[in-house]
Amino acid sequence: MQKLLVEKHFPGFRCVLRNNVLECVGNITPSEFCTSYRIAIRYKKDGIPATRILDPEIPRDLYGRVHIYQTGTLCLFDHREQPWLRMDNLHEKIIPWTAEWLVFYEIFLLCGKWLGAEAPHSKEEKVPQQSLS
Repeated sequence: MQKLLVEKHFPGFRCVLRNNVLECVGNITPSEFCTSYRIAIRYKKDGIPATRILDPEIPRDLYGRVHIYQTGTLCLFDHREQPWLRMDNLHEKIIPWTAEWLVFYEIFLLCGKWLGAEAPHSKEEKVPQQSLS
């Protein structure tokens, strides 16, 4: 279902499902005069989506200064305050959150400071939550 929804709402994305792992790749241009970024989202059923910038590559020396994990995956939300729910959809959350992350990254490139919301990164594993409804 996630594959169909992403490709319906974001026709520039292509998704492939292999071994219960969905990988969606597409371009996001955060605003008219910004660079276009090629991103990849990997989502294993009942897991947490992982999003990376494929091109242009984010320099590793910026990882400690921008909101990105040392693994290269983007930190798009604080899982303690806004956990990923099993019923959540990539096209409604992850892709828009990635576009927002890219806006803050572009601002960072201009002023050298991360102006977006931040949450402390820890070794605590993110786990999808059940819906309360």
